Amino acid sequence: MQPINFPSILTDSSRSLMDYTAAMVGDDARLFKELMDIAYQQKSPLCMRAARVADLCCERNPYLIRPYLTDLVKNLPGLKDVSVKRIFMHILVRHSWVEDDEAMGKLVDTLFKWLMDDAQAIAIKAYSMVILENITKVLPDLKMELILVLEAAIPFWDSSALQRAGRKQLNRLQKGKNRND
Repeated sequence: MQPINFPSILTDSSRSLMDYTAAMVGDDARLFKELMDIAYQQKSPLCMRAARVADLCCERNPYLIRPYLTDLVKNLPGLKDVSVKRIFMHILVRHSWVEDDEAMGKLVDTLFKWLMDDAQAIAIKAYSMVILENITKVLPDLKMELILVLEAAIPFWDSSALQRAGRKQLNRLQKGKNRND
């Protein structure tokens, strides 16, 4: 496969260009790695565009992200570009389980912290809730902690839509708290 000059291709954020670039990457692990490297460089707006293409690639070829999940989770708290953080969290909604125990612990701690952090964007909190709920399906012991955090945090969220989503999730968790489902 020919090398791709991503900086010269990713000149705007249009969906058609993102789809085109994702189709060019296809299932090529080497090109996917280049996208991830660009996303981690945090040079806006290129990092956001590369992360978005990586997300689209993951939708089409979910196995591409597996080798990067541990690093993604370890780097997530340090990401300065909110767009890249949001896009990487979107990836984690579909791929919430990380095989590395230390990275999984860091992910859970980070997500709980973000749920309680007023400075976090609405999307970051929303994705944190979904990812944590996904994780509780594998680690049911976290369910009660998530319930307690949501009960404490929801009343202080500025977004009524986020509060509604939080209450719905809280109801789901409470209904299943005695069953491990």
